[in-house]
This record gives sequence, C-alpha cells and structure tokens, in this order.
Amino acid sequence: MRDDAIAPVIAVMLILAALVTLLSIWNAIYVPSMKESAEIEHLQNVETAFVHFSSDIDQAVSSHQDSLVFSEPVPLGGGDTLVNQLKSSGALSVQNESEPIYALTLSGGGTQTTINGTIVNVSYEPVSNFWQDQGYTWQYGYINVTKSGFLSTPLNYYNMTDVQNEINSHGSLQTFAQSFVAVSATANTTPLLTTNGYSVQNGNCTSIDILAVNVSASPQHNFVSSNGFGTLKLTSSVNTASYPDITDISLGSDNVVFGNVTLNSWNQSFENIYAMCPHNIGEGNPTDGNTIQWNVIQGVSPVTVTLHQVNIVVSAS
Repeated sequence: MRDDAIAPVIAVMLILAALVTLLSIWNAIYVPSMKESAEIEHLQNVETAFVHFSSDIDQAVSSHQDSLVFSEPVPLGGGDTLVNQLKSSGALSVQNESEPIYALTLSGGGTQTTINGTIVNVSYEPVSNFWQDQGYTWQYGYINVTKSGFLSTPLNYYNMTDVQNEINSHGSLQTFAQSFVAVSATANTTPLLTTNGYSVQNGNCTSIDILAVNVSASPQHNFVSSNGFGTLKLTSSVNTASYPDITDISLGSDNVVFGNVTLNSWNQSFENIYAMCPHNIGEGNPTDGNTIQWNVIQGVSPVTVTLHQVNIVVSAS
C-alpha cells in the first residue's frame, strides 16, 4: 500500500479525534458550567421573589387593612441555556405553623369568643437542581436559606441569635410581632349635670377596639410543583363584631418565638387605656404566666367591645 494513500486517512482520523475531544470537553466542562450559572441566576430570582413577598406579608399584617391583594411570581425551574434547554423544577408550599401566636378570649354576658392567631411558613424546594440543593423558607417575618432540605441559616442575619435579638429587643421583627394584636379605647367625654353645673365625665371608657391578625394557609391552594412559574398570593379581609356585655378580655401565648413580645405589647396598650379610664378598666387575675387578663367593669358605665379580626390567607399556585 502506498504511504501517500494512508496519510489523508490518518489526517481525517486525527481531525475527528480532535473534534470528539473538543466536543467531550464542551459537554463535560462548559455546558455544566453554563447550566450552573443559569441555575444560580434562577435561585437569585427565587430569593428576590421571597424578599418581595416577605414585605407583602409585613405590610398586610401591620396595616390591618381590608381587601388587600398581593402576588409574587416565583420561577420554580431554571438552569436552561441556549445549547441545553433542559430545566430543573421546584415546589412551593404554604403550611400553618403548629403553634398559634396567641389565643384571644372575650367573655361576659353569656358570650365567650376565642380566636387562635395562626401564622404560616412558606417554602421553596428545588428538584433536580443543576447547582446546589438550595431552597428558601419564610417564617415569623424572616427568610431562611435551606440546603438539602434540612440545613438552614437566616438570609439577612448573621445567625439565629441576631434574629432573636431583633424580635425581643428592637427592629422590624419586633414591630412585626407586635402588629398581630392591637387595642385602643375611646374615653367618655359626655357632659354630665352635677351640682356645680355641667362637667366632663373623666376616667371612663365608652368603647374598646381590638385588632387581631390571623395568617393562615389556603386550604385549596397550598402547594405547586413544576418547572415553570408558581405564584405566591395573599388576600386580606376584616370581619367586625361588637359585644356590649364583655367583662373579661384575656390574651395567652405559648409561642416561643413571638409570645413575650406580643403579650408585652398587648399589656402596655391596656396599661395606657387603664391610665385613661381607671374607673371601668381594671387588671384581672390571669391563670398562668402565659396569660394577661383585663376586666371591663360594665357596672360603672357601659363599654362596647368591638373585635376587628384581620384574616390574611396565603396561597401557592
């Protein structure tokens, strides 16, 4: 066989080997690297959506407004590139926390009404991720970054000690915890005819208004999984009821996260009301250290207690 006939075959084989090698390097290194970069961008978009939705819940809880609607689109899948359209997927879920934030009880005149104030947690979990198994969870007003479904760390705080400090001593998380229950009163300024002529009746209240927030998961739409987009949504409604014969108002909490903050804020509000209306508002006798009770002395002058229950429903669809 002539050598000049073999040489082109060898040259073509070398070119093919080089092309196969380059293609292998492309598929083994560059394509995964591009998909990892795309996945990181996708998770950054998920994080942004959670930050926005955290602000939405904060505003809904603190404003106590009726008919609010907030929604945030969340990209559930990512990692797709121009050269490889395969996408990861993810799951959004909304669940009620196991322990309520508070238990509010109104009683008197044959009436007893108890409201358990709940709060939710919202989570994103990746499926077939092209980078790390990084997810996000919103709970008690802050966001955790999760890894592999069980390791977690706060997103905007150095550690959980910083989270607890902000809840218990200062900052936006404490304000969030205090917003779940609020109370105000109207003092009696009706002129009364006395022996010395008309005077203003001081030291009595004519009405007490209580705001109680309840954040719950939608029973129909609390989970979605796909590689497209999901939506986190909240709606608010306010139900108002008035009670003319309430004599006892109590707030209890066994919640280890918000309990003391919510109770202390409630107690301070009633202390302020007592200073304004000491004749028909008085401190009661709670049954345990996790309950604060105040009495309404209807025999001095009538007091109408009005409950404004703010219901916030969170859904994932």
